[in-house]
Order: sequence, then structure tokens, then C-alpha cells
Amino acid sequence: MHRKSVNENSVWAGLLVCIAISAVICALAGCTASASRGSLQRDRDLDNQFLRYEVVPDHRYYSSGGYDKPNAILGIHNDYELVSNLWQPVPISSAQLEKWIRTIAPEDYRGRVGYFAAYILDPDGKRVGIWYSIQSTTTINFLEGNKIEVT
Repeated sequence: MHRKSVNENSVWAGLLVCIAISAVICALAGCTASASRGSLQRDRDLDNQFLRYEVVPDHRYYSSGGYDKPNAILGIHNDYELVSNLWQPVPISSAQLEKWIRTIAPEDYRGRVGYFAAYILDPDGKRVGIWYSIQSTTTINFLEGNKIEVT
């Protein structure tokens, strides 16, 4: 009979642990639910614009992964503010875009397996930025006050 009591206590302890873990997961999910998600929309014309080294007006540019050889180039429309420690603001010019693209996406590394361009869309499908990277996905959160978080 003593064994049954110990087993019942173990079951209750396990149940309480599961409930506590579930509560923590729900609380963390609630924290991220306050942000709306954006998306990427690949665009061949934007690809060509990058490959012509054209700077998109009314955008602030950022790089990730190092200034000389970035992993990704990001442009956010001036109406929005980027919130991130990952992205570094960069002064942009056509010459700088050319230097980056010739370094990170030489002609023999373009196409289906290489770098590509995409528009950053808000949850309503409005274009709010541009993306140039080898990464085909990213997480885009829209926060209060026209703030964007790209990870």
C-alpha cells in the first residue's frame, strides 16, 4: 500500500510539471502574438534592379554578416524603423551595391541556388522594404509604432 501512495505522488508531480511547462509555453507564445508577421515576395524585376546596382529611393539600407561581404542586404522604407542588433546601418550608393553584389553574388553564382531579391511585405501585403540574400526565408515582425524586426 505504501508503494501505491508513492506512485500516486509521482503521477501528481509529473502532472504538475507538465502544467507548469505548458503555462510557460503559453506565456511565451502570448508575448510573440503581439507582433504581426510579414513575408517575403520574390521578384525577378527587383533581382534585376539589384544586378544593375540600383539603389531604391526612400529606403535606409542595412547589412548583416560584415560590411565587406554581407550575408544579406536589407532596405527598409523611411516610414518604418528597423529594430535589431543583427543588422548594421550602412551608407549606400550604386558603387557600394556593385562592390557587394560582385563579391557575394558573382555571375556564376546567380539563379536558383544563389542570392535573390524579394520585397518585404507587411501583414496586409504592402511593400515596406527589400531583401537580397541567399536565405530564402526570414522572420519579419511588425511592432507598434511602424517598427520592424527582421531576424
